[in-house]
Amino acid sequence: MLLLVGTIPAGILGVFLEHELKNLFATPKAAAIFLIVNGALMLGAEMLRRRTERRAASAAKTRVEQEESFAVAEQISFKAAALVGACQALALLPGISRSGVTIGGGLLAGLRHQEAARFSFLLATPIIFAAGVLEIPQLFASPVPVAEYLAAAVLAGIAAYLSARFLLRYFRSGRLDPYGWYCAAAGIISLALLTFRP
Repeated sequence: MLLLVGTIPAGILGVFLEHELKNLFATPKAAAIFLIVNGALMLGAEMLRRRTERRAASAAKTRVEQEESFAVAEQISFKAAALVGACQALALLPGISRSGVTIGGGLLAGLRHQEAARFSFLLATPIIFAAGVLEIPQLFASPVPVAEYLAAAVLAGIAAYLSARFLLRYFRSGRLDPYGWYCAAAGIISLALLTFRP
């Protein structure tokens, strides 16, 4: 039910704004600007999360009490799931990392880093499946052989699985900051190249 609630915002926006969003993806400058925004969102979520952790550490008497002050994915409220889902809806904009903003949303919802990453990856499944189903008619309308699409889908699935495993391990002790700085820098460089190219 939490995944269903978290899927609703992106589903609604995807259905009603599909054409406008596709037009945005054709604008490189928009992608560069949203990449900078994406970095700022991840850095902001990490900063707010660290502040919450410091408060929990000062209020808790033991490390166990500090750990218990943060929820696991199955324990969050529907309101928190909707918050993470609203963050996922931002990923319909070019340059916004779906996993990055949903992990950031999970941190704001009170999840540990690893739990926020796990909920983010679980939340991806229904929305990616729905988007795939919507694109099936175009798949058979194009001249590209279906076998090539299937091979690409298998390779993408393997890459997604390996990425998810790596990130879940990383977030046992890692933070969002490196990804936030990377996205902000890539966005600034891209915007500069697009603005000042001859």
